[in-house]
Amino acid sequence: MSRRDERLARDTEVDSVATLFLWLRGGAVGGLAFLVGVGLFFFLLRGRFAGEAGLAASALGRWRVSAWVYYNAHLVPTEGVALEAFSVVAGGGNTLLLLAAEEPLLYGLFLLPPALLVVAGYRTAKRRPKNTSWLRAGAAVAVGYCFVAAVFLIVASIEPAPPVIEVPAGREVGPNPWLAIGLAALAYPTVFGPLGAVLGRRAPWTRPSQQRRERQRGRQ
Repeated sequence: MSRRDERLARDTEVDSVATLFLWLRGGAVGGLAFLVGVGLFFFLLRGRFAGEAGLAASALGRWRVSAWVYYNAHLVPTEGVALEAFSVVAGGGNTLLLLAAEEPLLYGLFLLPPALLVVAGYRTAKRRPKNTSWLRAGAAVAVGYCFVAAVFLIVASIEPAPPVIEVPAGREVGPNPWLAIGLAALAYPTVFGPLGAVLGRRAPWTRPSQQRRERQRGRQ
């Protein structure tokens, strides 16, 4: 084997490892973005429900309600029950819209899922190997976000053990599954993940070792 062939084989092996690392990293960042969104909603919705809505949120589980409202931020309605600040809306609806109608600042939460995906795509593409396309970085983020959104939909749709106020026994409650898959798991990540990757691909980036050398030169 000639030196040229050896160099080509070595470069191909390095590219394959870098690509695999990119998919793993992008998938992990995308999945983490979804979990961060649910966590932020859990924190922001504390104390938002009182009266009948507070009793229903306790019966459903506040973590489950937070997940539902995060799906609401993807324009996915909740079936079976929706919560206003003080009352329960039987039949379903968009809890985030109902809360925002009383507190307009909450409309800004509809921007949180796109913002998290753009940041995830940006960070994944910015720390890329130089031979990696923004499309691959964005796709990796989208796959991770889609996977966690689909799994979380199953977990959050498990029926609570105690009966829920204003909800007839046996009625299924949870995010609309088809819209959750179509919007939260597919549309949002495939649009905003690559958008962030485009921005990250255009951002300047130097290796950490090079950054350290530049800082040392600056001190001298």
